[in-house]
Amino acid sequence: MSRRTRRVLRAAVLMVLAVLIAGTSALADSIAVKLNVTTKIYQSADTSARSVKAPKNLKVTLKAYANGWGKISYRGHIGYVKLKYLDRVNPVKAYVAENAYVYKDASGSKKLGAAVAGSTVYVVGVDGSYVRVVNKSGTKKGYMKASALTGTKLKNNDAESGDEGGGDSAADAVPESLRSTTSSAAGSRIEFAIYLAQNLLGAPYASNANPPKSFDCAKFCFYCYGKAQASVKGSSYAQGYDDSFQKIAYDDLKRGDMVCFDTVSDDDLCDHTGIYLGGGYFIHASSAAKKVILSSLASGYYKRTFSWGRRIFEN
Repeated sequence: MSRRTRRVLRAAVLMVLAVLIAGTSALADSIAVKLNVTTKIYQSADTSARSVKAPKNLKVTLKAYANGWGKISYRGHIGYVKLKYLDRVNPVKAYVAENAYVYKDASGSKKLGAAVAGSTVYVVGVDGSYVRVVNKSGTKKGYMKASALTGTKLKNNDAESGDEGGGDSAADAVPESLRSTTSSAAGSRIEFAIYLAQNLLGAPYASNANPPKSFDCAKFCFYCYGKAQASVKGSSYAQGYDDSFQKIAYDDLKRGDMVCFDTVSDDDLCDHTGIYLGGGYFIHASSAAKKVILSSLASGYYKRTFSWGRRIFEN
C-alpha cells in the first residue's frame, strides 16, 4: 500500500468512524450508548459544572458530540459525559485496513497483540485518536488507532494479510533442493535449524505461543535457533534489533539467516520474523494462516515489507 493511498485511507477512516460512533450527523437521536465506568454526568461540557454520579452500564442516548464530550439524554434530562466513557450498546462492525496493534489503553504504551489486515473488529467507542474495539463475542477488548480501521470490507488484493506466500502443512512443501536432512546440531547448526523448521510446517499459530505445541513468529525462531544452539531474543522487535547478529541486506541473504519484516504501521521496522531457506523461500509462523507456513520472499507482500536479515550462524 503506497504512502499516498494510506494518507487518503486514513482521512476517510476518520470520517467513517465518526459515522460509526455517532450516526450520520452531529445529532444522533437514537444512538443507544452506555457508561463504561461509574462517572459523573455534568450540566454542561465542563468538569466544573454541577453534576450527578451515574453508575457503570447506565444506558443513555447520545444526542451529539464535540471536543471529547458527548451530549446525552437520560431519564428525561440532558447532560454531558466525556465521550471516552460512552460505549455503543450495539457495536459497529469495522475492518482492519492494515496490519495493526491492539493496545491495552488509549496511550498506546502496552500492546495486547496484533490484528491482521482484512480482519473484523467491532467498534464500541472512541478515546482521542483511538477507538475501543471488541471481538464478535465481546470477550476480548482493546484499543486501536482509528487510522488502522475502515468501514468497508477490503478486497482480497488490498489486504496485506501476511499470507501471500502460501504454504502447506508438510515438510515436502519445501523444494527438494532446499530440504535439510540434518537431524542433529552436531552435523550443522544451520541445517539443523532448517530441519526443525521444515518439520514444524503446519504447526498451529497462537498469540500465547507454547512451543513446540504452538508458535507465534518470534517463538518459532526462538525455538528453532535455540535448538540449534543459537541464542536469539524472544520477541520479533528484539530479534530484529539485536545488533549482536550482523545485519544483512536482501541481496546478501544466506541460508539460515533470520529475515525481518515491517508488517505493522508503527515506529519500528521489525514486526515479523522467519527463517530463510535460500532460493527466495522462508518459513515462519503466520497469524493470517494460523499455522507455520512456507512463503516466498522473491516477490509480493514479503518482498515489499522486508526490512533486513540477521546472520545467526557465521558458518
